[in-house]
Amino acid sequence: MAGAFALAGCGIPNTVVDKGRIAQATEAHFGSARFPIELGPVVISGDHAIADWTQGDFGGRALFERGTYGWMLVLCSGDSIRRAENLKRAGVPDFNAGWIADRLAKAEAELPPENLARMKRFVGTAQDHENYLKTLEGK
Repeated sequence: MAGAFALAGCGIPNTVVDKGRIAQATEAHFGSARFPIELGPVVISGDHAIADWTQGDFGGRALFERGTYGWMLVLCSGDSIRRAENLKRAGVPDFNAGWIADRLAKAEAELPPENLARMKRFVGTAQDHENYLKTLEGK
């Protein structure tokens, strides 16, 4: 009987595990030994998630999508990705976009103003961040 329950739970998403994997993916994309990141709130709805991160004087919000191989970075942005309509444009389903936008606003309301200011410095939307760390090293 216990085995049946264990197997039945295999297909159920685990938010704690997902948040850990998203944290690892965020660190892999943006962090380095020289420029570590600080992870902020992570909001998950369905197969999409946003992770806030700061790094020195900068920061941003990373949009992830769960796929066959786990959580993959879709794009990174500043304040614009906080809005449901922009999440929808990025491919997030209507319900999930609204839920993520609402939950992110609530979570970010608890952040220190200096963290929000650092994330606001990420201007535009980027899908390739290979050059991001290079710009940090140039400073």
